[in-house]
Amino acid sequence: MGKREFTKSKQDEIIKNQKIRAASKRRTATTVIIIFLLCALLLTGATWGTITFIDANSMRIVVDKSNVGEISISKTADFSSPTTMLKMDGPEEMSNITYDWILKDEVFGKEGDHHGDNYIAYSFFLKNVSDSDILFKSSIVLNYVSKDIERTVRIVVVEDEEKATCYAVTRSDGSPEYIAYDTDEKATQKPLPLGNSRLDELLGTNVTTPFVTDEPVDSNVKVFESADVFLAVDEVKKYTVLIWIEGSDSDCMDDVIGAKVNFEYSFRVTQVDAIKP
Repeated sequence: MGKREFTKSKQDEIIKNQKIRAASKRRTATTVIIIFLLCALLLTGATWGTITFIDANSMRIVVDKSNVGEISISKTADFSSPTTMLKMDGPEEMSNITYDWILKDEVFGKEGDHHGDNYIAYSFFLKNVSDSDILFKSSIVLNYVSKDIERTVRIVVVEDEEKATCYAVTRSDGSPEYIAYDTDEKATQKPLPLGNSRLDELLGTNVTTPFVTDEPVDSNVKVFESADVFLAVDEVKKYTVLIWIEGSDSDCMDDVIGAKVNFEYSFRVTQVDAIKP
């Protein structure tokens, strides 16, 4: 009888220990799940922060998805890695500078990114990879701007290193902006005359071309949309983009320092089997 009671007691202890171990396992599993969820949450936050950080001061260059196989883009002239989308990351933060600070003679003969201090500089190539001559349009849209930075930003587009246009928001009185002003006479807003650099010669004027839209529409600001451009089979065009915050602009106050911008340069075919004008 004593042996049976001892055995029953031992069995009760074993069952009790099994229940403890099971409860311990459940607590361990719950702890693991909680830690996993916390890590996932932290990772998600870090990823979002990284995405936000990377997207600032960046440019996305894209071919319209309906034109895949007709036009292609590349950051190198040899098209060793053709694509339909390029992603350019500019300086982490952009403070205001002025046009004369840009190394204008170093803009030419470059591929990919060649940013300077506080300005974006990027060169890429567009090629007709179809079997027909085409017409295409291009456009730039600011997808993200902070601190009303569109009021002071300057965007220069250089085509084939033969033609250059500077775009800017119009002045408060509706007249076109100048590329820059004499910083010694900022109060009088005296336009800065162009110099003797190759970029100055291509621009030909210190008067900018107004943005299509001055104020954000659905958070976007449209800079320009080109007229139709002819491109023969296998023909390649080169584009260089310069972007900076013009410190001599009267709208450039201290509160725009550190502003960020994100924009898209897009291309779409408007006609195939085109005839050269």
